[in-house]
Amino acid sequence: MPTHCSLDDLEAVPVDRPGTDASVLPVGYELRPEEMRPAVWTLPAGESTPYHRQREQEELYLVLAGRFRVRTGGGGDEEETFELGPRDVLVVEPETARQLTALEDGELFIVGAPNVKDDGVVLDGD
Repeated sequence: MPTHCSLDDLEAVPVDRPGTDASVLPVGYELRPEEMRPAVWTLPAGESTPYHRQREQEELYLVLAGRFRVRTGGGGDEEETFELGPRDVLVVEPETARQLTALEDGELFIVGAPNVKDDGVVLDGD
């Protein structure tokens, strides 16, 4: 049976990482999908996600608001940096390292699949 919610009805949860003002709207917790992990991340200007990769999850990023610098690669892959703006979509395979930095206050809809809890591997460096 389909489930639905409005982002306006969800309470933002602070990201559990020292020195960050980022927050997450727990879309997946509310809807309980079996095959994917959706969430909406809010990052203030200058904030970054950790430089990380996933063990199993492919991730899709959709910029809802703001602009982001994306760094991918490293660890044997060629490093690439580019920008995303509203309505831009990025898909990153699990083994590729990535970091997103908010160039201005921004919001990202992120979907990871399969639905694997604590799948991220934080890498050394920023």
